[in-house]
Amino acid sequence: MENRYPLFAGGRILKKEALWDMRDYAYGSMQLQYMDYTDGIVKGCNVRVEGNCLVVGRGMLKYGDFLYLLQEEARIPFAAKNRTVVLKAIFTIKAGNPDYLSYQVDFLLDQDVERQENQIEICRFHLREGSALRDIYTDFADMNTEYDTVNLLYATVSGRGQGRLHPKILLQFAKEMQGHDKKSIEDVAFYYHILQQSGEVERKVVEAYLQDRQIGKNYNNAEMWNDEQCFEWLERILSRKENYWDNGNKKKVIFIE
Repeated sequence: MENRYPLFAGGRILKKEALWDMRDYAYGSMQLQYMDYTDGIVKGCNVRVEGNCLVVGRGMLKYGDFLYLLQEEARIPFAAKNRTVVLKAIFTIKAGNPDYLSYQVDFLLDQDVERQENQIEICRFHLREGSALRDIYTDFADMNTEYDTVNLLYATVSGRGQGRLHPKILLQFAKEMQGHDKKSIEDVAFYYHILQQSGEVERKVVEAYLQDRQIGKNYNNAEMWNDEQCFEWLERILSRKENYWDNGNKKKVIFIE
C-alpha cells in the first residue's frame, strides 16, 4: 500500500499524477470518515423560514457513497397547500462532460410524503391558508405540532449504521431537562452528552437512555424504536408521565411532583 504526497518546488513540472493524488486524498479522506454513515443529513442544513421561502443552510448530505457539500444556502419558495408538504433533497449523477462527473442535489417541495430511492427528507409542514409558517418552538412537544410549523421529526438524518433524531430535537430536550428540579443520574448524563455533541447523538445512545429510564423494558422489537416512538417517550419523560410494558400488557405510571 502506498500513499503519495506531491512535492511542489521550483523547477519541477506539475504532472497530472500529482493533481490526481491531491484529488484522491481530499475526497478519499472524507469518504473514509463517513463510510459507515447512512444516507441523510450529515452536518448542518438547518432550515429557517424567511417570508415565503424555506432557507436550507450550508452543510453536508450523504447519498450512496458520495458526500454532497452545500457551500451556499438554498432558498425554496412555498405556499399554503392545506395539506402536508415535504421538502426533499434529490440526488442525481450527470456524466455528460468528459472531464468530470457532476454529483447534483436539488430541493423539491413534494406533496407525496413517501421518499423515492434517490431522495431524503429535510423537513415537512402543513400550512393552512391565512396562516404563517414558523420555525420557532415554544417547547419540546411543540416540535411535533401538526399545523403551520416546520417539523424536523421525520428528517432523514445520517448516523453510524442507522439514522439519528434531528440535532435540534435533542438540543431542545436537553434545554428543557436542564430546567427540571428533579433529575436522575441518567437524565444528567444524557443531556450533558447531547450538549457536548451539539445534538449529534447516535441513535443507540438515545435508545440506551430510554431503556435505562425503564420505559418499555421489553421493547426489544426494532420497529418500536422509530423516530416517532422515541420522540413520544422523550416527551413523556419531560412531562413526567411514562408508559412501560409488562408481559405484553400496557400500564401507565404517572409521577406527581
